[in-house]
Amino acid sequence: MKGTIKAIAGLTSLAGLLIGNSVSAANLILNPGFENGTNLVWSVLGASGSSAYVTLHSGANGPSAPGTFDAYMYNVIPAANLALQQSTALGDAVPGLVNYSFDLKVDSSLAGGVVFIHLWDINATGGVIDSGPGLLGPYFNTGWQTYTGSWTAPANVNHFEIEIDCTTGATVGSTEAIEVDNVSLTQVPEPATLSLAALSLLGVWTLRRSRKF
Repeated sequence: MKGTIKAIAGLTSLAGLLIGNSVSAANLILNPGFENGTNLVWSVLGASGSSAYVTLHSGANGPSAPGTFDAYMYNVIPAANLALQQSTALGDAVPGLVNYSFDLKVDSSLAGGVVFIHLWDINATGGVIDSGPGLLGPYFNTGWQTYTGSWTAPANVNHFEIEIDCTTGATVGSTEAIEVDNVSLTQVPEPATLSLAALSLLGVWTLRRSRKF
């Protein structure tokens, strides 16, 4: 009887670890493909009328996931930055591997216009610990392209922040216009390895148990 209880406890613990790892691999970004038809939950920084704005395009979806919308960013103010930004939920980050992915299409880069992607590790008080994988870009691809990568979040991480920067050069006529879609941040925390360890220990225990009969 005691052996049965131990086996059940072992299986329950293992299932909990596996379920926890599965949940942690979910996308931490809300409205990643703008499929509700708005850019709600995304913050727009540096907008100024018809000279710098973010809107949604219908029927212009990025290639990495199905959908009907993407975000269009347009900036013609000299030496200015138009940004689309989102912070993930407080406490959703743990130390370990973080995977990122996004679809990007550059419609226009003139006279110094560029696009960069910022990814930050943030602590519990809102301070930037480091820049995650660093400043990504500049990008100049004129067709859709999916960019992926990863970095390791540090011990005191609390949540993440992503910022898409649509930046112009200092000269009049500088233009940056881009489309972005299917933004993803997923995490595989360090405790994921415990699942394999638990599975191994459970296998050893089961083998020893079977030899008694």
